[in-house]
Amino acid sequence: PKLCSGEYVGALGLTEPGAGSDALGSMRTKAVRDGDFYILNGSKMYITNGPIADIVLVYAKSQPDLGNRGVTAFIVETDTPGFQIAQKLTKMGFRGSPTAELVFEDVVVPVANIVGSEHEGHQVVMSGLDIERAALAPISIGIAERALELSIEYANDRYQFGKPIASFQMIQSMIADMYTWVETMKAFTYQVLAELADVDATSAGRGEIHARTAAVIMYNANTVNQILNHAVQIHGGAGYLWDTEINRLFRATKLGEIGAGTTEVRKLIIAGELLGR
Repeated sequence: PKLCSGEYVGALGLTEPGAGSDALGSMRTKAVRDGDFYILNGSKMYITNGPIADIVLVYAKSQPDLGNRGVTAFIVETDTPGFQIAQKLTKMGFRGSPTAELVFEDVVVPVANIVGSEHEGHQVVMSGLDIERAALAPISIGIAERALELSIEYANDRYQFGKPIASFQMIQSMIADMYTWVETMKAFTYQVLAELADVDATSAGRGEIHARTAAVIMYNANTVNQILNHAVQIHGGAGYLWDTEINRLFRATKLGEIGAGTTEVRKLIIAGELLGR
């Protein structure tokens, strides 16, 4: 309840130093049952909110012989003995979002803290990723809209050759492209979010919605990078300065092509669903 109310800060512990795109298959964090408890050992990497989280949803191998499907999801309170913040990580973008490597050394977690079913954490992962991808897609829209707004303002205010650079057709072409891309991002995103509202947890992680959530976050991430490339070009030297807002937005966009599944993994998901593989 405190997580839902905002009193607690949460984090998701899936990615590991050696387990990124193959998070389930390459997972090394182990969970060994001991009566009514599980003992967790391992580490998680690139964890958003890691340094400030009150609870972490941690995925661990509870039955290694089952491979990808021998994973269980646990709620771990960060004041539990054995939980450590190994290091705080410095990112080039989204710097207001703290990120860390987390370590679990003989962390004792009650069986009651399992999310979903025992050894069925892969279902929690897949249903959660569909929701996460659709929920993250609008972030790219917000960044893109602000970049367009700043670019229009700069193009009107910046004078070269005795007139605003907005009067040059090449600048106008970039502005027109940026606007069109923003509107297509909106249309696709709102459509997928509406579709996802009717999907239950048992249906997520496969089928058309699996492909569409991967497609929308991929499209938005790729497109916002194109938009910010234009935006920085319009700003010229000012766009290359670290302290400018447009540069901050430019640095933030790359995360969209990496976080919640890389562009390459998203393409595999889309093609796999379309080709029945």
